[in-house]
Amino acid sequence: MEKMIITIGRQYGSGGREIGEKLAELLGYSYYDTLLIEKTAQESGLSKSIVERYDERLADKWMNLSLASTTGDVKQLPVPLKSVLSQFEAIYRIGQAGAAVIVGRCADYVLQDQKNVLSVFIHSDMKHRIARVAARNSISENEAKKRIRNTDKQRASYYNYYTDQQWGEADSYNLCLDSGLFGIDGAVALLQSCVQLFSK
Repeated sequence: MEKMIITIGRQYGSGGREIGEKLAELLGYSYYDTLLIEKTAQESGLSKSIVERYDERLADKWMNLSLASTTGDVKQLPVPLKSVLSQFEAIYRIGQAGAAVIVGRCADYVLQDQKNVLSVFIHSDMKHRIARVAARNSISENEAKKRIRNTDKQRASYYNYYTDQQWGEADSYNLCLDSGLFGIDGAVALLQSCVQLFSK
């Protein structure tokens, strides 16, 4: 079976991280989520705290105006933009190696021209997400709802700004899955089947 890259975009609280981790283990693939932060820091020379600060968060937009005048040297860019582009470079290198599951961080867009990439978006209804976030973080349902809305807003702003696609829109992905309907293990099983079909 040909080795693939699976990218997973996700709504906050939909279980996308757990699905990605279980799928990677099942396939024997490398798994990149927070590990991508460490990899970016190591390869770019930026501190881990800097990369974490701008991870899937849109920095002040004026900082990105330098894209219009940059000489192409990432080292000369403002730190927020350098962090983002360094992460994209790390994703690209992972894509070249293959056999990996990458969660979030515009990976589907970065690898859109590469063969053997399956881009997935995991979503769920608000009720399931609130229950999951509240239980995982030991917070009230109201606080969980606020956290979901804020995180989804951050992710959408980041994705929409750095790509020419819309976060969470079906047209931006190969496949969208409702984890509330199928459950975590059901979603993993479906994705495993998709990978097997796709890689034949």
